[in-house]
Amino acid sequence: MPRIPNLPALCLALITLPAMSHACPWAGGAFEFREHGINGDFVVNADCTELVWDRLSDGPETAALARTKNGWKGELEKADVELLEDGEHLRLTGTGGPMRQFPAKRLQ
Repeated sequence: MPRIPNLPALCLALITLPAMSHACPWAGGAFEFREHGINGDFVVNADCTELVWDRLSDGPETAALARTKNGWKGELEKADVELLEDGEHLRLTGTGGPMRQFPAKRLQ
């Protein structure tokens, strides 16, 4: 008689597998981007739940990050930022403005 697999263990594996396969490549890093006169510096915490955006004129701004279909998104005072799953690009959408995608350079 065939043995029935441990159902709770199987369910747990199915739930955690997608989360583990989409680890945040931005976690614990400092980044910058400079493109077409738009620039920014930001740091992402170790568990990819918070972004600190550094504006020289206004000082740093902290935003909570939430998982999206394409990456991790946060809302800043003047723009929304989405860190894409590739760990190399981000999308900025200015308040009432167009969305732009930029490459980011990891500093640490």
